[in-house]
Amino acid sequence: MKRKIVFRLLFFFLAGALSLYSCKKDSTTANNNTLTGKQVIQVQNTDAQDALADKTEEDVDNKLDELQNNNYSGVSMKALGTLTDTVVITVDHPDTTTFPKVVTLSFYSFRDSSLNENITKNGKITVTITSTNPNHRKLVSRAFVFSNFSVSTDSTTITMNGTRNVNRQSATLKLTGFLSERLSVIDNITAATRFAVVSTGKTDTLKFTRNVNKVRTAVYHFRNMIYRPLEPHRIFWRYIASSDTITYTGSVTGIDEKGDTYSKEITSPLEVTLFRGSLIISSGALTYTVGTGSYQITFEEDPAHKHFTLVTVKNNQTGNTTSFDRRFGRIFRRWW
Repeated sequence: MKRKIVFRLLFFFLAGALSLYSCKKDSTTANNNTLTGKQVIQVQNTDAQDALADKTEEDVDNKLDELQNNNYSGVSMKALGTLTDTVVITVDHPDTTTFPKVVTLSFYSFRDSSLNENITKNGKITVTITSTNPNHRKLVSRAFVFSNFSVSTDSTTITMNGTRNVNRQSATLKLTGFLSERLSVIDNITAATRFAVVSTGKTDTLKFTRNVNKVRTAVYHFRNMIYRPLEPHRIFWRYIASSDTITYTGSVTGIDEKGDTYSKEITSPLEVTLFRGSLIISSGALTYTVGTGSYQITFEEDPAHKHFTLVTVKNNQTGNTTSFDRRFGRIFRRWW
């Protein structure tokens, strides 16, 4: 499959492939040849599908966040001709009280203008939204069904099928008088998705699978910017992203497009923060196994370059270690 798409979609839940490209800081024991050619391909393949899946899921989450903030007011479009370069979103119950809701996102040759290369999306994603507590708007869960949803570049089409579930376990709000508020939410995320890859000019179709079982804990803050104790009506809440954290635990397993099994197990929670607009993994570790290879990956904030994450990769077969800076140029989101 076309490799350059993956690295533009790169997500932080990854590992060994990072040690292969344009390192800003590099220190090794023994020698710098930590991965064989086959191992390079293996880590690229597994990171490719994980990055694609994570980016797709984040895009859909953002659409649903907008819907929730607008009382699930759906956009229904009908046209006499063929729909192109658009996404049609329909909601069966466009209000704030009726659950479950079924939201359908239908993509018609939709061009993703947020990326630096031409990417076109087609297909349908259906999301069933349920509420466990009608008095708490944030206690909702989402069940996704991907139906031949495809992402295409000029040479490759990647099709996704399968399910993803995000079950909100808790959402706790803590107020400090009128000075600030802190919301903590915990989500259990499971997914079972299948991918097919078709390349222009090739007759074979590559297939791979991905299973996810992880927990996401998000904490975000608001601060009252103009609070005056004697005038309580003067309250202006401002979202403070730099005070937020997102924590991940759990694992991803699957089979990549070459038929190699792989797994990524978080052994120390991944703590994600923001520094001046840059996403930082301030701490955490995971074990990455692909084929017969095994790697220990650790993340930390680089004290010399605070807008970078310092990544250390240890090849468990050879004992060789590589460290380098990596910048994850993504937007810190509040996670519905």
